[in-house]
Amino acid sequence: MSVVARPVRGRPAAASPAPAELLGLAHEFRVPIPDAGVGEYGEVVVRRQPDGAGDRWAMTDGVFSGLRAWVDGEGWWYVGDIGRTAAYRHSLEQALELAHQVAEFEAACYQAEAAAVHPDDRRDDDG
Repeated sequence: MSVVARPVRGRPAAASPAPAELLGLAHEFRVPIPDAGVGEYGEVVVRRQPDGAGDRWAMTDGVFSGLRAWVDGEGWWYVGDIGRTAAYRHSLEQALELAHQVAEFEAACYQAEAAAVHPDDRRDDDG
């Protein structure tokens, strides 16, 4: 068997979109909560303003119903209680930075809760 070179007919492949164009299509980013040794998976979600009227983002808990957004210094609030303007007030960079901070905070909370519920199962940090 031999392979013979021959011209390929058809339309040339379109150039792939630039990363900025792809970013414009994104509506959410998921930031996992670090596993703090309690065996649970969780994540926080950075979501784009849903009405498309701007490029504002919120740091949310990721649920489909009863969505909550993180409010600095206050914690989780239902978006319906604080309004979209208060929830979707960050740039993408600000929201992602906040999401990583809140994910670390949530991991510490999960670990403290697990230690309180099962004090005998705590991991020894000395190795």
